[in-house]
Amino acid sequence: MTPMEIELRTLTPLWTGGVDQVCDRLHETGLIGSLRWWYEALVRGLGGYACDPTDERSKCKEYDPKKGTQSICAACYLFGTTGWARKFRLRVVDGSGQLIDNAVNAGQDITLQFIELRPMSEEGKWLLSKAVWIAATYGALGGKTTLKPQRDTRKGADYGIVKWIRAPEIQKPKDISAFLQNFRQSDCQPQYPDLCHFFFFSGVFLSRLQMNPLLGLDPKGKPLQNPDAVQKFLQGKKGSAQQDAISKKLFSFRAGGGCIWGYARDPGMRDKIIARIKQKLGSANYTVKTGEEVLNEL
Repeated sequence: MTPMEIELRTLTPLWTGGVDQVCDRLHETGLIGSLRWWYEALVRGLGGYACDPTDERSKCKEYDPKKGTQSICAACYLFGTTGWARKFRLRVVDGSGQLIDNAVNAGQDITLQFIELRPMSEEGKWLLSKAVWIAATYGALGGKTTLKPQRDTRKGADYGIVKWIRAPEIQKPKDISAFLQNFRQSDCQPQYPDLCHFFFFSGVFLSRLQMNPLLGLDPKGKPLQNPDAVQKFLQGKKGSAQQDAISKKLFSFRAGGGCIWGYARDPGMRDKIIARIKQKLGSANYTVKTGEEVLNEL
């Protein structure tokens, strides 16, 4: 089968993982993990259910042939889980079609090739293409986004900012909601990213000192004694031997003209966060969209 190809241009390096905190080559698994994260957020934003494979309480345990697709969520159906293999293989090639096996730096033209290992539905292809489009147009791909921004520019360097170039035209399914009902259904936890609860600022950047109060941190990055509910949600939590880390929910990048994005627990919290960011930005010139507005663009 002809692969589905999506062409991108990197504005910063891509971080896809590596030993000793050095991204020495392209790790497809790291990129797939990022793609799945955006795919899950899109599925939830469209009213479907997507588990969090890192959460033992909610993840799809195993594909059950007796229950069929009702035993796994829409994301696991495409990306795989125990007893159900991923439906595609990802290859990343350069502008001349050669496989990229070294680190991906800024200013490279790359093509994501999704090679079907088993037939993918048109709905799945559309969702995957749109997930990449959202990440490329409004967000970021790959790892290291949680470190942004920091005082140390080496640690706080931009990663994962790309520009959408082109992709095959895939007609929007007539009833994507009906498609998503074919899979496991459950209640999405409020901390899981749901595109309806996202916000996207374009053309502007938050410095670390502007960001800290939004996260409930003092100028030195230490937690405030009494953060409010919004700050506590956004700041996340460092991990320990007894407890896993919780990612922060607010990100800012200088590359590509600047962008700020993140997500909230619900639309009410999202609107509060947008108002607080606007207050920090003052009279800066930028555009802002909610995730619901982005969904309407699809």
